[in-house]
Amino acid sequence: MPSFRMDVRVERILDEDTYEAVLDNVEEKETKFGERLMWTFRIPGEDNATVVGFTSKSYSTRAHAYQWASAIMGEIDPKKGWGPEDVIGKDCVLVVEIVQGEDGRIKNKILKVKPIA
Repeated sequence: MPSFRMDVRVERILDEDTYEAVLDNVEEKETKFGERLMWTFRIPGEDNATVVGFTSKSYSTRAHAYQWASAIMGEIDPKKGWGPEDVIGKDCVLVVEIVQGEDGRIKNKILKVKPIA
């Protein structure tokens, strides 16, 4: 009989606050709202807790995707744009709040992504 071991991720709600974070991944995901970008941030100072946020795939400089990417990587050349390789593994600051999801569960929501000061 084959054997395997599963990692366990403890779901944890962080206090509403500001946290230094590392972007571990950004990927395209199909959601009930259409195709979106899923951003996975790790917070080393909180036992590597993770916070996930979603943004649209809008190209606008007013869109959250652009704002989050530019906070993480700095100025974005409009002619070159940006991609996951430009932001993954980089540090930033997250402003996090606590909200109630559609399913009634309490979760963290990313209010803002800011550059490291």
